[in-house]
Amino acid sequence: MNSQKNEQRHWQMTNESIGKLTLRLAAPSAAGMAVIALYSLADAFFVSKLGTEAGAAVGVCFAIQALLQAVGYTLGLGAGSLMSQALGRRNTEDAATYARISFWCSIGLGILIGGIGLTFTAPLMRMLGADASILPYAVSYSRYLFLASPLMCGVFVLSQLLRAEGCAVYSMVGLVSGSALNILLDPILITRLGMGVSGASAATCISQAVSLVVLLSAYVSGHSRLSLLQKGERLSFGVIPRILLLGLPSTLRQGLTVLATVLLNHAAGAWSAAALTAISIVTRLFLLAFSFCLGVGQGMMPIAGYNFGHGNLGRVRKSYFFAIGISCGGMLLLGILLMSFAPPLIAFFRNDPDVIAIGAPALRAQGLVLVLHGLITCTILLAQAIDKPIRASILAGARQGFLFVPTLLFLTRAFGVGSIILVQPIADGLTFLLSIPFAVSLARSLKQKKSAVHHA
Repeated sequence: MNSQKNEQRHWQMTNESIGKLTLRLAAPSAAGMAVIALYSLADAFFVSKLGTEAGAAVGVCFAIQALLQAVGYTLGLGAGSLMSQALGRRNTEDAATYARISFWCSIGLGILIGGIGLTFTAPLMRMLGADASILPYAVSYSRYLFLASPLMCGVFVLSQLLRAEGCAVYSMVGLVSGSALNILLDPILITRLGMGVSGASAATCISQAVSLVVLLSAYVSGHSRLSLLQKGERLSFGVIPRILLLGLPSTLRQGLTVLATVLLNHAAGAWSAAALTAISIVTRLFLLAFSFCLGVGQGMMPIAGYNFGHGNLGRVRKSYFFAIGISCGGMLLLGILLMSFAPPLIAFFRNDPDVIAIGAPALRAQGLVLVLHGLITCTILLAQAIDKPIRASILAGARQGFLFVPTLLFLTRAFGVGSIILVQPIADGLTFLLSIPFAVSLARSLKQKKSAVHHA
């Protein structure tokens, strides 16, 4: 039965219509990412009701979540790319090895991050941008996040591993079940049980435990073809460098998000607590819109990886172009919506005139360049899927790293702290320009290799 299921999935990945297959894998992926963004917005919504300083604390602690995502996406996407290629070659043993190593490493790193965070909570919160008025809220909110660190790392890795072998729906179910529970628990723990800001992160901790159990059940119930624990087998840690190399773009993208968040928090905090709250809300609304683009790209990745391993480069190229078209179209529509409804969207989370005055123009500026992420994101993820980690890493490091930081420093020094609302949109525009030659090079490379295969 397992063999029949394996053959059916292999045929789908290497023969089914690109459009149909991409949409089938992208829809649950985008839905799962959107729900993650929604629970982050739910935290911001309910905590902001406690006051501007409490809302600002959620923005400060966003860097912790970005760090945990960096660990999960680095190991998950790195191992997932290798898994898809191995499954395309019908090599399930290597695929299982990549899955086991990435999962258990994520748990270990999560425990390490949580331990350090719980030991040095207050100094870390100050380093992340919390001033004296925000610090008590940030400390309370972050403690449960640190407790949930191994759970969150494990969830991020497993969701990517299941997508990589074509189990996108099961991945979505795991993410949605926990995130929906998080949204339900927020008002109960924050308000009814009187836990305040710590109630929001406690809800996250509980929900991540549920997500992890649901995702792990895929390996117990037989929905996954792989095993995370093989009796008598010693883990082959020699594959870690390959996983990390292919996961490097995710390290840079998510890791530099931590740096960008810290710098932005300090700049916004120098302006006011309202500015810090506004930027936090805009960031979370952007992530909700970006989940569509990321979901489409992650739906493309296993198709590209499978067919790259299978030697069918024409399908890799088709999946790339189809994903770009869908991503750009969707992001254009979402950008228009964000620009059109910016003030009421900000007011929904914090109906404070100062927060709205800063957040609305910042959200409009971000919405204006949203469409550019279709090309950027799909190009990064394609490069990861077909063993081009250096190209992917350069492009992934641009938006939140070597283009963002100089832009932030230049604008704030030249035009004052009020210019921070333009920093991310300008960095996005520059990243788009950088992505064009990368995209052309990847497309040409696949076309040339395809011609070489046919002539051979």
